[in-house]
Amino acid sequence: MSVSETLEQTSIPSPLPWQAQQWRRLGIQWRAGRCPHALLLTGQVGLGKRRFAEAFAALVLCEQPRNGQACGGCRDCRLWQAGSHPDFLRLEPEKPGGALKVEQIRQLGNFVARTSGRGGARLVWLAPAEAMNINAANALLKNLEEPAPSVIFLLITGSPSGLLPTIRSRCQSIVFPPPSEEMALQWLENTGFENAVARRSLALSGGAPLMAAALAGTEARAEREQFLQELTALAQGSVNAVTAAARWEAPPEHTALDQLLQFWQQWLAQMVHMRSCDLSGDAQVMALLQRLPGTGEESLRPLFGCYDLLAQARRGLMGGANPNRRLLLEELMIRWARLFS
Repeated sequence: MSVSETLEQTSIPSPLPWQAQQWRRLGIQWRAGRCPHALLLTGQVGLGKRRFAEAFAALVLCEQPRNGQACGGCRDCRLWQAGSHPDFLRLEPEKPGGALKVEQIRQLGNFVARTSGRGGARLVWLAPAEAMNINAANALLKNLEEPAPSVIFLLITGSPSGLLPTIRSRCQSIVFPPPSEEMALQWLENTGFENAVARRSLALSGGAPLMAAALAGTEARAEREQFLQELTALAQGSVNAVTAAARWEAPPEHTALDQLLQFWQQWLAQMVHMRSCDLSGDAQVMALLQRLPGTGEESLRPLFGCYDLLAQARRGLMGGANPNRRLLLEELMIRWARLFS
């Protein structure tokens, strides 16, 4: 299973601490009757965009909200919790990592054409929005161009550049930046993680607390450590790139390929930070840095080049590309091994 941006939640979720500003602003719009017909929730994986959308959907459908959130006890809340609310349509890929197909988007026709089953607003949940193929995107665009009364679209994406500009322009964007390190660490420690584990996982997650919490799990940590050991062996020349790529072509059980590349990027970023600021850090990353030839700024340029190559590969994976994974990993690992030669 891939690292998810959601954790086990209560039946009626609430916004997370670092989402207070976005929640307050959207709540004001909703109570004033000025809620846009389409919202685009953007931000990196692991910030709780889906949880925010769940909380807002529950609020909109609730008969008697309390303190700005869904009450959790009315008939509408119970229907929503059971996944059977007639005014809520959830559209997601049929399988993880798959595409949102035009046949799924066409379900919108019947949903938006009929009247509300409970006399209130109707909501369409669509995630991840960038998973739509071109036909599906064009079908959605028709609905956004001529919005039906009282229908709110909730589009959730970690890659807004993967959406048609015409879709983005018809949505109000709600952007979720990572919280401060202090807030993220406080939340992780309150969730039950030790400070050292929380700090390391948060660094690897790019500052995304929910991903950090998932990364702190025993299985995910073991896979990550194994991958770092593989990269260390490549740096030492004790294994070749072709052999290593063959071992990691299929994603491990708990960590997808894109996430492995993200960890790789974070390790590179740590190396750059340690070298440029003359700092110490994670022992394994420090050991890699010590093997890097050269000193000063000149020694950092190859790291930046490798980082950019990883970023390009991740954009391809997140944008729906289907590269030959063995060849992709071979190219990346060859480039990595050359850093240390």
